[in-house]
Amino acid sequence: MQSPRHERGSAARARRAGAALFLLLLGWYVLTMSGHTYASDEETVLAAGQSLLATGSFAISPDEQFLMNVNTGADGLRYSRYGPLQSVLAVPFIAAGNALALATPGYSELTLRLVVLLLPAIVTAATAWLVLAWVVEMGFSARIAVLVGLLFGLTSLAWPHSRTFFGEPLATFFLALCGYGLRREARLWWAIGGLAAVGALATKIQTGLALPALALYALAVCWRGDARAFGRALLGRLAFGALGLALPLALLLLYNAQLFGSALNSGYGSVGAQALGQHGNWREGLYGLTISTGKGLIFYAPSMLLGLVGLAARPRQQWRESALAALMLLSHLGFYSTVGYWHGDGAWGPRYMVFVLPFAYLPAAGLLAELGARARGWRIAAGGLALASFAVQLLPLLVSFDVYLQISDPAERYFTPAASPIVAQLRIWAGRTREYWWRAAGGPPGTALLVKDFSYSEGDRSKGELLPRWTYADATVQLNPAGEGGLDGTLWVADHRPWPLARANFELRLNNAPLPGVERTNTDGDPIRWTLRFRLTPEQLGRGARLQLHSDTWNPTRDTQDNPRNEDLGLLVEKIELRQGGQPLALREALPIPPPRMNRRAFWLWTQDVPNHHLFDLWEWYVLASGMPSGAAALLLALLGLPALALAIGGARGLRATLRA
Repeated sequence: MQSPRHERGSAARARRAGAALFLLLLGWYVLTMSGHTYASDEETVLAAGQSLLATGSFAISPDEQFLMNVNTGADGLRYSRYGPLQSVLAVPFIAAGNALALATPGYSELTLRLVVLLLPAIVTAATAWLVLAWVVEMGFSARIAVLVGLLFGLTSLAWPHSRTFFGEPLATFFLALCGYGLRREARLWWAIGGLAAVGALATKIQTGLALPALALYALAVCWRGDARAFGRALLGRLAFGALGLALPLALLLLYNAQLFGSALNSGYGSVGAQALGQHGNWREGLYGLTISTGKGLIFYAPSMLLGLVGLAARPRQQWRESALAALMLLSHLGFYSTVGYWHGDGAWGPRYMVFVLPFAYLPAAGLLAELGARARGWRIAAGGLALASFAVQLLPLLVSFDVYLQISDPAERYFTPAASPIVAQLRIWAGRTREYWWRAAGGPPGTALLVKDFSYSEGDRSKGELLPRWTYADATVQLNPAGEGGLDGTLWVADHRPWPLARANFELRLNNAPLPGVERTNTDGDPIRWTLRFRLTPEQLGRGARLQLHSDTWNPTRDTQDNPRNEDLGLLVEKIELRQGGQPLALREALPIPPPRMNRRAFWLWTQDVPNHHLFDLWEWYVLASGMPSGAAALLLALLGLPALALAIGGARGLRATLRA
C-alpha cells in the first residue's frame, strides 16, 4: 500500500502531467487550425451565435440563403436545427473575432473564423486532459495516462475534427466529462456529470445514444461487491447527479418549447426520431464504418486497435472502462450502420464515430501497462501503429478534405481502395505542388498553362477535365513550345449570357496585342457558339508567349434575378486544341489565387478550392494567400501563432519534466 505522502506526490504529478498535455495539445491544435468551416452545418451554428450576439435572439436572418440546415420555428422565424449550446459558447469568441477584425479591414470573415475555431481546439485539448485524468483515476501511472492522452489527442480523429466547427468536438467533450464525473467518488463530480450529460444533448441531440451506456457505467462504478454499500453509494450519488441535471435540462426543454412548439421537439424533430436520413443497408453501413478504405475506423484511426485489444487487459483494474468502451462502440455502430447517412460526409473519416473515441482509447491503458513488461518488439509495434495513425491525421492539413468530396463518386470513394480519400489527399497535393512549380518555373516544354482569368472547370473533375470553364475579362494561356516550329490553334467558345443582354465583344490577343489572321466562324447559326482558328509563327511563339481571350463581361447575380454566381464572366471555353508539328501541347492549370470576397458564401467557396488550388489547408496559408496587407497578416500570425507555439513548447517541456520526475 502506498503511503499518504506517496499518494499525494502521485496525484500532484498526474495534475502537472494533465496541465502539460492540455497546453501541448492546445498549442498544436491552434498551430494546425484550418481557419475556415467546411459545411453549411457549421455556418448555421455560427450564424445562430452571431444573431444571438447582435440581436439577443437565436433567429437567423432570412437573407442567409446559404444556410440550409435551418427549421421554421413556432413563430415563423428561421432557427438552427442543431442544439443551442455551441452557438451560446461561441458568442465570446465571435465578439473577440469581431473586435480583431477591426485591425484587418476587408478581411472580417477570415479573421472571425480564426478566433471562433479556438473553441473546438480548446474543448478537444480539454477532452484529452479528461482522458488522462480518467486513466489515472483507474489506477494507472501518470506515464501510462500521458500515452493514452497522446493517442487520443494526436493519433485519432479528434485532431482533424478539432479543426472544424461541427458539433462533434464539443459534444464529445461533454460526454467524456460526464463519464469522468461518474468515475469520481465525490458526489459533486456526479452533479458535474449530470450537467455534462445535458450539455452533450444541448450540443447534438444524437448524443442521447451514449447515455444508456453511461448509465450502466454509473451502476458499475458504484458496485464494490457489497449490495448494501452499492445501494447507499448509488442513491447518494444519484441525488447529486439529478441536481446537476435538473436546471440545464429544464432550460433545454424550455428552449425547445419556445422555438419549436414542444419541449420534446428539438431542431432535428421529435426526440428519438430518425433524423439523420432514410434507413440504409446495415451491412453496408457496418462495413463502411469499420473496415472500408473510404470511411472505416480501422484505416482512419489505426491506433484505436490498441484500445480494442486492451479490452481484455487488466480486467480487475479496468473492467468497468472496458465494458463502457464496448457498449459505446457497439451501440453507435449498431445505430449508425442502419442510417442512410452513415458516412457523415463531408468530413475526414466516420464523423459520427468521434463520440466514441475517448471511451475507446481508455482500455489502451491496460494494454500499454502490459506491454511495458514485455519484449521490446511489442512496444515497437504499438509505436508503429501510433505513428501510422498520426500520419493519417496529417493528411487533411495538406488539402481540404472537401475538395475530393466534390470531384469523386461516393460509392467508389467509400469502398474502392484506390479511390480512398487517404490515397487521394496525397495525389491531389502532389498535383498542386507541380502546379506551383510550373507557376514559378514557367512550365515544362510542350505545355500550355491556364495562368489568368479562368473560373473553375465545369467538366468532370474526377477525370481531371480542365474544360469547359468560364473566362473573365482576359483569360490567358501561357505557351511553352517543345521545338522550333509554328503552332496551330483552335478555340471553341460559347456566349451564354441570357437575353436581352447584348452579345459579347471578344478577340484573341497575343502578348496584349490583337492577334491578326484569326479565322472566326459561327458554328450554330446564332451568335452563341464560335470557333476561333489561328496560326503562330516560330517568331511569335517564343517561350512564355501569352495567348489571351479578351471579352466584355456580365455578372449573373447583377444581371439576372435568381443566379447566386457573383462573378464577372466573359465566355465559356468549351475546348482548346494547340498543336506544334502535329503534336498537341498538354493543357495544364496554374492559376493564381485571387483575394477572397468577404461574405459568408463567397469566403466558404474561396477556401473550398472553387477554383482556387490552395497548397495547404492551414490558417497560416490562408492568411498569406488572401492578399491581406502585410501588417495585418503579421498581426494575425503573431497573435495566434506565437502564443500557440509557446504553449506547445511549454507543454512538451512540462510533460518531459513530469515524466522524468
